[in-house]
Amino acid sequence: MRILHTSDWHLGQELYGHDRGPEHDVFLQWLLETIDAREVDALIITGDIYDVVNPPIEAQQRFYRFLNSALSQSDHMQIVVIGGNHDSGSRVELPKALLPHNRVYLVGGMPRAVGVVDPAGAILELKDKYGVTGAVCAAIPYLRPGDLPAGQSGSNPVAQLYAASIQAANQRASGVPVIATGHLHIAGGAVSELSERRIFVGGEEAVSADIFPSDVAYVALGHLHNPQLIPGSTLIRYAGSPFPLSSTERGYEHSVVLLDLSGGGSVPTLIRTPRPVPFLRVPNDGFASLAEIESLLAALPLPEVPSNLRPFLEIAITMDSPIPDLRQRIDAALQGKPVRLTRLLRQSNAVASDGQPGSATKELSEFDPLQVFVRRYMKEYGVEPPEPLKKAFLQLVAALAESGPDQTASGAA
Repeated sequence: MRILHTSDWHLGQELYGHDRGPEHDVFLQWLLETIDAREVDALIITGDIYDVVNPPIEAQQRFYRFLNSALSQSDHMQIVVIGGNHDSGSRVELPKALLPHNRVYLVGGMPRAVGVVDPAGAILELKDKYGVTGAVCAAIPYLRPGDLPAGQSGSNPVAQLYAASIQAANQRASGVPVIATGHLHIAGGAVSELSERRIFVGGEEAVSADIFPSDVAYVALGHLHNPQLIPGSTLIRYAGSPFPLSSTERGYEHSVVLLDLSGGGSVPTLIRTPRPVPFLRVPNDGFASLAEIESLLAALPLPEVPSNLRPFLEIAITMDSPIPDLRQRIDAALQGKPVRLTRLLRQSNAVASDGQPGSATKELSEFDPLQVFVRRYMKEYGVEPPEPLKKAFLQLVAALAESGPDQTASGAA
């Protein structure tokens, strides 16, 4: 049984007003070719299909075209899609009635039976090209508060739900490997600055890897954009995003996971994904003066490419004092260059009144909400807010992010 695991596409994302659609087209075409060349039996996509709960029409069309092409080029491959924290569960499941029920499984939210969460309803049998069941999948999507059981004293409701789902999967497995999915933050996972939204599952920001027992062959995770292996009693992996969703991800080696399941166990292989658009920074690290920036930009090698695939550029400048014509000089230095400017970071060299050196200035959107809350609280009361208050604030932010009708941001998670 051969499975391909990918995640966090964020279709419809814009980066500082720049459309990422052409990059998604390159990735999705590459994915179709990879599925065909590697003779994949099942594709698992672990959430955040879209960047916002109300994605643009073009993003939905892009997803549907991919599903149609993937089903057309293979007469047996199955597709499992779970909802993420950026997705509307009902929107993920919207085309379900139009797709072959034995080949495409859209699990936007936890299945219910008579209005009650039904862990057994998320159990799927994955078949090989001969129609033989090669794996059983507990397709658990991003869990919202209403999906979780009432916690027993001292027990974690997320662990309870996964235990019930994995037990149901084992009952169906009859000796074949069991796979579990999830869209959550597992403790120990490396997060991405600027590009991941804090989420709370079961009242906790990070869940222990102990919820996945050793009798699960593979755990396919979504949410964290950095492809990574999570230490645990079994094989636990974040597939990561297909390409950088913010400048902080430019150093990642983005990939998908090709998983071979057999009697000998699970063998994962990472396949690097294409990077259609380079992410550039001037200077490459740190900050530089305006004169140095102008010199570096003049020497920047930039081959001509289609306008919608031009490199993204971030500039980090240090200043002794304000430069009134800063933007005009930057624009002049970029005149005629095939590049798209995203951020202009500024660092002041001036010494503050408390004797401390200046620091880099940021736009409000670049701050973590918790940082803004802590600064405001300290200004008002002179001390840091207590931990329970921080946690309550973050839960409120997470709830607003999930329910807001227009979640627009330059970063994604």
